[in-house]
Amino acid sequence: MYKLYSNPRSPYSMRVHIYLRYRNLPYETIPIVLEKLENRKKPFIQINPYGKVPVLQDGEFVLSESSAIIRYLEEKHSFPNPFFSTDIQSRALLNQAINRCESEFCFPGSIIYFAKKFVPEEKWDEKRMKDSSKRIGRHFDILEGILESNDYLHENQFGFLEVLYAPFIKNIGLMDTKLPLSVENWIKRVLGHVNVKEVLGD
Repeated sequence: MYKLYSNPRSPYSMRVHIYLRYRNLPYETIPIVLEKLENRKKPFIQINPYGKVPVLQDGEFVLSESSAIIRYLEEKHSFPNPFFSTDIQSRALLNQAINRCESEFCFPGSIIYFAKKFVPEEKWDEKRMKDSSKRIGRHFDILEGILESNDYLHENQFGFLEVLYAPFIKNIGLMDTKLPLSVENWIKRVLGHVNVKEVLGD
């Protein structure tokens, strides 16, 4: 059975939980209490010297970084509806979209989220937050072109990208970004998915 070191406040951890439930893979959750800095102490720091969750343990094999974990499990198991197509160009487009998810949405989104959740308002870097909000808006404008004629972002099926976005779009209300209607409807579909709701709640 897989072991997943995670924390419920970590959106990156929640990605892997969603994936494991979606694929119905049995696993054991090992909670790491970030508030007590357990991620910076032994034994966890020996498992991942970067001190970050999630971490997957598969026997003696240990792997961190949420997208790498999901990719590993997806490649290890031969699912009848794989996230990665056998077509090389389809896989390349998905990899491109994964990178854009991280750089154009998750990173700027985390700047806003962290400030609003953990920093007193008088200490906010408002210019950086505003620039991040604009960056997210541009990203959603580009996604609108895909979602106007598709329910999902890649090959029109719930997949890798939805799993990556889900824990972050849960907090979209904090991002001060106007959503195109097609993107707003996509967010509702993703957050309404049974496995997403199991992990993130309503």
